[in-house]
Amino acid sequence: MTEKGKPLTIVLATQNQHKIDEIRTILGDDINYQTIREYFDLKLQETGRSLRENSFTKAAFSYKVSGKASLADDSGLFVEELGGEPGVYSSRYGVDDKERISKLLANLKNKKNRKAKFKAIFVYYYAPGSFEVFEGECIGRIAMEPRGTGGFGYDPIFIPRGYNRTFAELGQTVKNRISHRAQALAKLKKYLMTYK
Repeated sequence: MTEKGKPLTIVLATQNQHKIDEIRTILGDDINYQTIREYFDLKLQETGRSLRENSFTKAAFSYKVSGKASLADDSGLFVEELGGEPGVYSSRYGVDDKERISKLLANLKNKKNRKAKFKAIFVYYYAPGSFEVFEGECIGRIAMEPRGTGGFGYDPIFIPRGYNRTFAELGQTVKNRISHRAQALAKLKKYLMTYK
C-alpha cells in the first residue's frame, strides 16, 4: 500500500467539496490528499445499480488515471415507506438538493411511517486488482419539512435515531461523529493505521 513512515497519498474520486471536507476532517491531516480533478476534469458518472458498484467503478477509474491509491464512495437515503427509494438513485432523484427534498416529502405526504436510513459504501483501491470495502449506516426518520442550514443533500430532512434535530440542525461536528460516512471512514482509518 505504501512504505511505512512515508506520508500516504490518497486520490479522492469525487468533485463534491462537501464530501472532500468530510473525508479530510474524519481521516485527519497526516494524509496527502489529492482529488480526481487533478487528473480528470469531467464529472464521474454514477450509472451502477448498487452503491458498491458505483463506488468500485469510481475508485478503480481514479486509480487507473492517477496511478495512486484512490478512495470513492456512494451513499444513499433509503426510505422504508417508499420501498427503499430513492436509494442508489438518491443523487439522481432531482436536478438539485431542493428538488430532491421536495419530491421526497411529496411522496411521503400523509404517510405515518417516516423510517429511513442512510447507507454509505467506500471503496479504497490501492493496487492493481487490490481494494477494500468499508460500509456505514445511520438509522433515523424523515422530518415533516426541511429544518436547518448546515450540511448538504438530504441533511435538512433526516433526523438520526436518538436525536430530535436534523443533520442540518445538528451541525458538522455531530454529523462527522455519527453519520453513515463517519462510520465507514472510521473503519477505513483503523485499516490504514495498521500500515503506518
